[in-house]
Amino acid sequence: MARVSIGDRGERMPKSMNTHEVITAVCRFFRPSICALSIGLLASCTVQQLANQPLQLVKGSAPIYPAALKAESIGGQVTVQYDVTAQGRVVNARVVASEPLGLFDAAALQAVGSWRFKPQVRDGDVEAVLGITSTLEFRAPK
Repeated sequence: MARVSIGDRGERMPKSMNTHEVITAVCRFFRPSICALSIGLLASCTVQQLANQPLQLVKGSAPIYPAALKAESIGGQVTVQYDVTAQGRVVNARVVASEPLGLFDAAALQAVGSWRFKPQVRDGDVEAVLGITSTLEFRAPK
């Protein structure tokens, strides 16, 4: 839905309009040459928007700090490599580095496994994304 506000001609227009309604409104108020230019620009924006979109995190949980490590003020970080399916789910998550070794791995894998993504779109096709690397940091409380 495009949000358009046209009202300087005395006619009240709805605030929320679909693409067809926007084109109709533009053609009603402007000369044909401006109308054609507007339609072309609107179409190219719509096509470009659908053609390429990066992977986008839409939900998921933060890692849960292990209570025993928190009580001892131990911090660290875990680097996880994973793939995201065309449906936006994390698969094949694996720890590739951690410091201190092994202490936060389970919490990091659980958090990454909960993440859901809006899939990547390239040239109009939804794609899986392979080999993503994220580092989760566990900061020791002071």
